[in-house]
Amino acid sequence: SKPSYYSHIGTVATTSVGSVSCFGVASATTIEASTATEPSYYSHIGAVAATSVGSVRAFGVANATNIEASSASKSSYYSHIGAVAATSVDSVRVFGVASATTIEASPASKSSYYSHIGAVATTSVGSVRVFGVANATNIEASSALKSSYYFNIVAVAATSVGSVRAFGVANATNIEASPASESSDYYPIVAVAATSVG
Repeated sequence: SKPSYYSHIGTVATTSVGSVSCFGVASATTIEASTATEPSYYSHIGAVAATSVGSVRAFGVANATNIEASSASKSSYYSHIGAVAATSVDSVRVFGVASATTIEASPASKSSYYSHIGAVATTSVGSVRVFGVANATNIEASSALKSSYYFNIVAVAATSVGSVRAFGVANATNIEASPASESSDYYPIVAVAATSVG
């Protein structure tokens, strides 16, 4: 039932200001009881704009209560900028993440550009998607063995309640050894409902 199932509920609404996508996020125990008016509903609003630097996708993220009132100039708008480049090592997707105030001013060489590198491999256990996450400065130098490589593993199962997507999240070192029953496996459960404003 909704009162017990959704322990944390939020909503995300997306609109565009030029090439910038704005996200409004509301926090409420029962989102269905909240109104969708922007002034009261969206407690946190941010914007993400993506561009390409070679094969690297650069993201600028702004943090403001009302992003529509901010200018879209990069120098003042994007308080946090990062870049993510993805490549494959066998069946593992490798992500390099850079942290810089102005990512365009950083060289794209892996040795200096990607300060944090991780890898994510996905597989299925029944209807549950299992994610193994590795953390290493140079993921290419790590072996892909699950026993040593993926020290943080989680699983996410999604279902629908009306137009609301419900997510059950499990946290275990080896999710394959855990039962997939909701009562024991998925201890934090959240729901996200998306709608459009503008």
